Amino acid sequence: MGALPGWALPVGLFVVPLLLALAVNRLARNRRGIASGWVPAWFVTVCWIFAIVVVLRQVR
Repeated sequence: MGALPGWALPVGLFVVPLLLALAVNRLARNRRGIASGWVPAWFVTVCWIFAIVVVLRQVR
């Protein structure tokens, strides 16, 4: 197996938790969607995490 492409980490970090949050809201709370403020907040968090990963890779 080769290394993952550079875009796989941020996409995975963003999409997987977002889908889990949608599933939990749908199953546990019986409503559609998630709070609108959580999506941009999660996007910014993922961007910061990915930026830190990129910087740490460049330092090595």
